[in-house]
Amino acid sequence: MMQTDWISGQELADQLNISRTAIWKQIVSLKEAGYAIESHKKTGYHLIDQGDRLTPLAIEQHLQTKQLGRKILHLEETETTQRIAHEQAQQGAPEGTLIVCDYQTNGRGQLGRTWHEARGAGIAMSLILRPEAPLHQAGQLTLIAGIALAKVLRTLQVPVTIKWPNDLLIANRKVAGILTEMQTEADRINSVIIGIGINVQHKDFPEVLADRATSLKLATGQSFARAEIVALFLNEFEHMYQRWLIDGFASFVSEWEHHADRLNQEVTLRTRQVSVTGYLRGIQSDGTLQVETAEGIKTFHSAELIYWAET
Repeated sequence: MMQTDWISGQELADQLNISRTAIWKQIVSLKEAGYAIESHKKTGYHLIDQGDRLTPLAIEQHLQTKQLGRKILHLEETETTQRIAHEQAQQGAPEGTLIVCDYQTNGRGQLGRTWHEARGAGIAMSLILRPEAPLHQAGQLTLIAGIALAKVLRTLQVPVTIKWPNDLLIANRKVAGILTEMQTEADRINSVIIGIGINVQHKDFPEVLADRATSLKLATGQSFARAEIVALFLNEFEHMYQRWLIDGFASFVSEWEHHADRLNQEVTLRTRQVSVTGYLRGIQSDGTLQVETAEGIKTFHSAELIYWAET
């Protein structure tokens, strides 16, 4: 945990084995980074408020993982964390490496859509995994990440549901999205990169998104620490990921359906070839969606549930 009581510059210098001048420079850097630190000649330094930061230090305070998030690359701004994660994976970054940034200038969502960003208000992160698993099972990690994030947000009293396969909703409005991409070599997985965007402190959205997007703050009226959400997700997801590696996806079906949006309700979904309307009956043991139509149960490996009119 961070030191929040008064501590003298000399004590810090002794503990860290650096000079008082070096301590002063680091305090200045922390203040510039957004940490509220009070300074006094006689008593030293006092951390008043950590601020809503996504720095490794802020995340690691809440982290209980063995592997995930033990290497964190934090960026104030980038085009997209997915691109950085792909580069890091190609350069041999270890499994569990997390890329996180405060502001994405060109975040991507499903089907190449742009992900709306607000500076310092959301979470944009990409996690590098290197599972020993068949190629066709990699998509199941999207569903598992969705379950993990839903469980975390519900423990924070946020009533989220999961829209198959990769969105989290609050009262029919999108609050988070998951984008899973692979790097392959021959017929094996080299890396899986799970990108997650979460609307946290957003106060408003562009008019075109106003009826379909929300944030944790808008939906609940509460403020949330972004670093804590990141860490809690990694804590939860690590257990589920290890379970998936050993037991496969079948044991997650009931958990997914427990959080599912519009389960047993009528839905319309679209593939590249057709549009289908029927009742959403859950998922199969491999994660495929089941929809009951007039012709019987149909299953879908890849499709989009249509909730909002195209604009």
